[in-house]
Amino acid sequence: MDLLKVYNNYLYVSIQWLTRQGIGRNTINNWTKRNLLSTIRLSGSTFIPYDHIPDSTKSKLPSKDEILSIIENQKVISISEEYYNKMYSAYEKGFIKYLEHYQDIVNNDEKALRYAKLHAVWVVVMEIYDEFISVRKRPKLRELHEAFSKIYPGKYVYVRMSQTIKSIKENGIENNVIDHRGGRKPVFGPVHKKWVLDAVSSGKAYYSPFIYEKVCELCREHGYKTPSDSWVKNYISKVSPIVYPTRYGIDKGIGQLPYAGIIRATNPGDQWQIDGWRLPFYMEKYKTLTLFAVMDACSGRIVGYHIDFSENTETILKGLEHAAQTTNTLPLEILADNHSFNKTEEAEYFKGKIEKMGSRWTVSENPRYKSLIERSFGTFGTKFCKPMYGYIGEGIRTRRTNGRTVQELVDKYTKAGTFLTEEQIKLIAIQLVNEYNIKVCKTGQSPIDAYQALENKGIPIDKIGRMKLFIQPIPYTVRQGQINIKRENVVHEFQLNKDQYLILNNKKVNVRYVDFDQIYLFDLKNDRLIGCVPKKRYAHGAYANQTEEDIEILNKNKGRINGIKTAFKRQQAELARQAEAIDPEAAYAMNAKLTPKNIIEEFKENGMLAQEAARLGVNLDYVTNIPVFSEVQTYGKDEKKSRKRRESPMLATEKEIREFDINKYLNEDE
Repeated sequence: MDLLKVYNNYLYVSIQWLTRQGIGRNTINNWTKRNLLSTIRLSGSTFIPYDHIPDSTKSKLPSKDEILSIIENQKVISISEEYYNKMYSAYEKGFIKYLEHYQDIVNNDEKALRYAKLHAVWVVVMEIYDEFISVRKRPKLRELHEAFSKIYPGKYVYVRMSQTIKSIKENGIENNVIDHRGGRKPVFGPVHKKWVLDAVSSGKAYYSPFIYEKVCELCREHGYKTPSDSWVKNYISKVSPIVYPTRYGIDKGIGQLPYAGIIRATNPGDQWQIDGWRLPFYMEKYKTLTLFAVMDACSGRIVGYHIDFSENTETILKGLEHAAQTTNTLPLEILADNHSFNKTEEAEYFKGKIEKMGSRWTVSENPRYKSLIERSFGTFGTKFCKPMYGYIGEGIRTRRTNGRTVQELVDKYTKAGTFLTEEQIKLIAIQLVNEYNIKVCKTGQSPIDAYQALENKGIPIDKIGRMKLFIQPIPYTVRQGQINIKRENVVHEFQLNKDQYLILNNKKVNVRYVDFDQIYLFDLKNDRLIGCVPKKRYAHGAYANQTEEDIEILNKNKGRINGIKTAFKRQQAELARQAEAIDPEAAYAMNAKLTPKNIIEEFKENGMLAQEAARLGVNLDYVTNIPVFSEVQTYGKDEKKSRKRRESPMLATEKEIREFDINKYLNEDE
């Protein structure tokens, strides 16, 4: 608590300070009773103006100047304490950000720690100093020196510290922190480190003697000091972790990273994991086949697969199609590695389709995320493939002593006439996949039993859905009621039925097909199924060669044509009914527009035209009228009905009977 204060340029002393100076309470109370002084409350304490104290009492107290000096000293101590707290915090905690920098420079942990702490303290000193300079105030150097000396006693005298601040302003903190006395070892900076880092990052994994040799060559060429062999070795050890993936491969680099514990999918259909694996059997010319498998991540069941010479786009899509066909579902997620398939147009189409259906395609370079199928291939090879004829081992990269078949046995498998054929390897793989799925595991269930025991949470998909997903559509235009597909110089014709013809003729549709027995038509815009079209059937034209089947084909074609014609008439009549319902007069207005004029009547009524005709020798009295009729060829709503009534008068209505004019028919007979 401050017992002495300067307030409004007046010196005040507290009653508590007076009592400490030996002034009794009764004396102070008497001053108050005699109105010799006034009091004020500051910071919860009662203060008395120093000038109001009676002279007899002042003689027992320090002088006014002495008290003012005491107050000033208290301020200095307070400021110094504040600076000390900031510096000490930097000394204890703030040094960490500078530690690595000094470790790289001095290669001595003890020195690096000492330099880092001193650097952190100097940062605080310079911040306080610059704060005063920025507002054009004189820095409190004495308080800074006192606070600094509490942490580093005797390091600087007051004058030397002022000089050091100026030096830091010119050369930076680091130059003043490092002790340059007694000769300094060469410091190998970023250039040397970059050379070492570049060499270490090479996928050839060079040894340290080779790297040291190359660094020395570069130092001579560019005029740098040559580091020692031990410095290069130490720095190689230091930077190896940051270039591990490029030096030893991505897979091994991932193996150096922390990993999360992965729990299997909860239900069938939650996730499929896909991958390819080389089957360990040789064919002629030492060729091998690849098994592409689709595994349910919950049960471990192989729900689909395909076998081919490589894990290409076609193999992947056929394996996925087999899985969708086997389960009649799509999973909520398909987990794949970063295969080149992901960059193909087929992959973009497939991923776009499954996303719209509610599934997703996930790519992960980390094998731990699909460790289930990775481990399963190992089990598949050692437990199921190994007992089979022709097994050649796990490959040249395996580290297991029992992972390879002895060369003598491999030689027996690869003699002329002893190689397995492509068909034999496929049969072996089919059998082994089946055995894998029904083999009872440690859980007491086989993968297929575990799959069937739980509810499948996948997305249902039928034959048409699979076709949309795995077969890309090809646009065709319907011509003459059929679609022609040419493959290998053979034209396959597919003829639409009457209803399809009426809607699709001369229009473009998307076509998908599995074989050439029938094709499926889809809408161009929304890919909605329109219908299927069987392959066109042919009939013998020669009567002598015709069978009942040929006659049936011809009759059906005739019926199709008649049906199309009838449908056209009905469509025209329906449109006529709709138009007449809106405006009966306007509905048939086009008839008059398309009916030619009888110009004979115009010549008879127009004298100028008649005179011109006479000039050319035309006698209008002997010219018959030009026959005129409407060019409109559409069917009206009552045309068929009226024709039947003309043929059968018994069908006439009462109105028609009342309005019947026999002269009309007599004129027609003429």
